[in-house]
Amino acid sequence: MKKYVIWSVSILAACAIIFLATMKIIDNVKEFKKKEVMIEKAVSQEEKKEKEKEHEEQTGYIGGENELGLKPDSAEISVVDVMHKMTHQKVKADDKWGAYPMTPENIEIVYHIVSNSSFKIKGDLLEIVTRWKNGNFSKADEDHNYLWRYQGGTVGEAHGLMSPEEEAEFIKNNFQK
Repeated sequence: MKKYVIWSVSILAACAIIFLATMKIIDNVKEFKKKEVMIEKAVSQEEKKEKEKEHEEQTGYIGGENELGLKPDSAEISVVDVMHKMTHQKVKADDKWGAYPMTPENIEIVYHIVSNSSFKIKGDLLEIVTRWKNGNFSKADEDHNYLWRYQGGTVGEAHGLMSPEEEAEFIKNNFQK
């Protein structure tokens, strides 16, 4: 009988230890999940802040001007500069300085100057501005980078196109006063 009591107490003690250990493990899992959720929220908030910062960098004021300042006999470098700054309305880049509106009127002005020029890169410029004239801006980031490289750019390479909403905000911030 004594052995029976000792075995019973031992089994009950073992069960109690297993129960307490299980409860501790469950508490640790719950605490881990809470911390995991807190980390996910912090990361999510940080990602949201980064996206907002990126959005502001892409759509904020960068020195937009409405008047191109070009003449029929403008120099190639002036036309390239204007075309480069026109692409800023369409592209995402780490840095952008200056902008001109990508309007049909401005595109027509540039098209007329380029088509009547003897520029060194007339063919390339005409290809770009003709695409724009036809309403095709699908390569605006590539156009930007071509013009940017031609100008000797080292900072501000384009890395994609803005969404229509981003472009609308860019226009509002840079050209509508």
